[in-house]
Amino acid sequence: MLTGYDIVYFGDNWEGVLRNRQQLMSIFARHNKVLFIERGNSLQTTISLLKKKQLHLTDLSRPLVRQISDNLFVFHEPTWAPASEKFLLGPLTGLLRRLSLRYVMRRLNIKQPIVWFYHPNWLDFIDGVPSPRLRLYHVVDEYTSFQDKTPAMKAFIEARERELSQQVDAVIVVSEKLYESKAPLHPNTYIVPNGVNYQAYSEALAKPDLPAELAGIKRPILGYSGLIGDKLELDMLKDLALKQPDWSLVFLGPVNANQKQTTWQSLCAMPNVFHFGPVGWSEVPNYVKGFDVGLMPYVQNRNSDNISPLKLYDYLAAGLPVVSLDIPAARKFRDYVYLAATPKDFESAVGQALSSISSEQQQARRAIAAQHTWEARVETLSDLILTQLTIKSEKNGFKKCKGEKSNASS
Repeated sequence: MLTGYDIVYFGDNWEGVLRNRQQLMSIFARHNKVLFIERGNSLQTTISLLKKKQLHLTDLSRPLVRQISDNLFVFHEPTWAPASEKFLLGPLTGLLRRLSLRYVMRRLNIKQPIVWFYHPNWLDFIDGVPSPRLRLYHVVDEYTSFQDKTPAMKAFIEARERELSQQVDAVIVVSEKLYESKAPLHPNTYIVPNGVNYQAYSEALAKPDLPAELAGIKRPILGYSGLIGDKLELDMLKDLALKQPDWSLVFLGPVNANQKQTTWQSLCAMPNVFHFGPVGWSEVPNYVKGFDVGLMPYVQNRNSDNISPLKLYDYLAAGLPVVSLDIPAARKFRDYVYLAATPKDFESAVGQALSSISSEQQQARRAIAAQHTWEARVETLSDLILTQLTIKSEKNGFKKCKGEKSNASS
């Protein structure tokens, strides 16, 4: 495993929905110093929050950095320097954010770090970290496939992603489809899928008790864990709940349904549908273990073609039969996942999954999940990083030797 290095990770919010970046950086921080960067608000968002009284003047003085564990720190871009596209103000606040980051790095004695970007929005910080040992771009989604992106926004993202890819030492993707689109941008492109905190599910399964809200719900429980929004076939799930009133549908996670808000509200109003808001990271396995079937009702489109869903590994680690609409990530686990070719086939696939519940099948699913732990992913990434560091060192050394030889012969 990578040991003794400094890592600066340009991510998103540390709190909230648990994603691969929090999992990976938590493990890397066991043997390395990690500074995780949270994106601050734009000027427009800051003004809006102030008007709604959701942001107060006291927030302007919030600490720049907070400590999560011994070697893991989170830096939040200063509220008093919001990102802006306005002439003069934008460059000024951008400079203030970069200076704040360098100040925090000096305080934490971070030098020559491995710099890690998760989104092309961070392109402005490509030179924001002095003396980087290595630069990585970690692609976790096809960002241009999001439904809220206009053609102009998609073109902007593509241009920034192309430029970012050209300025890093390696690109990491989480799926084969992402590899197909990103490999042409950089010769050092690698696939490292997402994984699971297997130990957390083992500990949860060892405890017989369920959360009180879940314990009283009629079985079978068809469960979904994660962000709830437009990426899901909510109409299909509403139809399922209507046709099968004896099946309980449980949703665990925050809601961000813009175009499908009305459908979501009508779904939640049904007597056999239950929604629990987001719970703490450590509590998620206790809820998931209480499901009878894990659902992956993703809309079949370009977005779902490119994902590596964490919930797939979570469900398997809990020993659950999984039902998914036919997307590439689920297809890879077809021996453990019941695939529905279309939304019309989803109900039948759930029925098959319910008939497969057994201790033998549970152990088989957990056994496959055990091969995809976050620790295993960190080992793979460590090998990749060390290889890239060696290549970079040899290149720099080769150039130096050429110069020395030339001087010696003159």
